[in-house]
Amino acid sequence: MSRIISVLSVTVAVTALIAPRSALALAQDHAHEPGTEAHSHVGAAVSCETLATPPWAGLPDMDRLKMSALRQEITALNTPELAIAAGFNPALGDIPGMGVHYVKSGGGPDDVDVNAPNHLMFAEMDGTDKLVGAAYAFVDAIDTDAVVPFDSDLANWHDHPQFAGDGQTLHMLHIWFIPSSNGPFAGLNFWLPYRTAGVAIPSSCWMADDADALRIQTVSFGLVPPRLFGRQAEAAGPSPERIEMIAALDAAAIAVDHDAWVAAADVFIA
Repeated sequence: MSRIISVLSVTVAVTALIAPRSALALAQDHAHEPGTEAHSHVGAAVSCETLATPPWAGLPDMDRLKMSALRQEITALNTPELAIAAGFNPALGDIPGMGVHYVKSGGGPDDVDVNAPNHLMFAEMDGTDKLVGAAYAFVDAIDTDAVVPFDSDLANWHDHPQFAGDGQTLHMLHIWFIPSSNGPFAGLNFWLPYRTAGVAIPSSCWMADDADALRIQTVSFGLVPPRLFGRQAEAAGPSPERIEMIAALDAAAIAVDHDAWVAAADVFIA
């Protein structure tokens, strides 16, 4: 548990620049602007049958067409080296649940182009940095008139006032090209640490239960290796106990055995 608390502490410190609230503060939604419905950077649970994995069958047809076209449009930027060559530069390091943002500076609310996101997100999978998502971001007045480039009710600008001056905020919208714990537009994708660690992700349907969701998120942070936070890797590697706990998580997820996964997660978290 002390390892998870340490990882979470560093994550919260880093995401203070990225998210206005703790990544695990499920009950503390933040409002996009006065008078509008509050929403969470983490994101609410979504249908595990239609909104948990591409091609996102639960999205409006036009949104799915836009996402497919975007994916094809940026295929030429599918490695960090190609992204850098195109003017995208890495920022803030590898953030659990987001990966590394590669950012192209400039652009305002009038420059939002569904086929030209100004953030690309990479995460390590199978030993290779893969393009896992993108984002649109710009600084504008809090009550921006900029139109969200997708029709789904799940697609909303979320705010990062730390990046803007008085009376303004950084508006952002993430999109995911891979399965996502909280849908195609989630601010955080808790499956990333599982994928990086080579551990099978638990059933997306379990995210509908608040207790299960919190457990899944806590395990996600616990899987983050120390090297992502600038520390040296453990000289002797993971302990036999940790290897055994992770193997239990992996086996239960593969078997889609909820009770076994919960038991394994509780041991891992403890």
